[in-house]
Amino acid sequence: MTYNKWLSNLPILLETKTELFSTADLQDLLQTLAPLEDNPPDNAEQIIKEWCKARRPIRDALRNLVSDRAEVKKVKPSKPNDSKRTTNFFQELSQQVKDKLEQQNQSQNQQ
Repeated sequence: MTYNKWLSNLPILLETKTELFSTADLQDLLQTLAPLEDNPPDNAEQIIKEWCKARRPIRDALRNLVSDRAEVKKVKPSKPNDSKRTTNFFQELSQQVKDKLEQQNQSQNQQ
């Protein structure tokens, strides 16, 4: 499995452009990530990429972020056969999505 630029930048987009992700988007992303956490299939990257493509504002922002970051710095990609890294990535991304959902729920409860 190769480590895709979309995957590596999705957590950054979640952190910096939270407003692009509705509660429904975050819940759907969490459901999409659930089966990928422990034993991601070979097409896990494609699953996440397709999820992003289905949401135009997220897709566009992610494309911009990928191209901006590519110009700013060159990062050595993760090893393609490092499945532990990828598994940890999906677990970490899932936790980040859960945290964002919790933050959104708290802010809605305060209003």
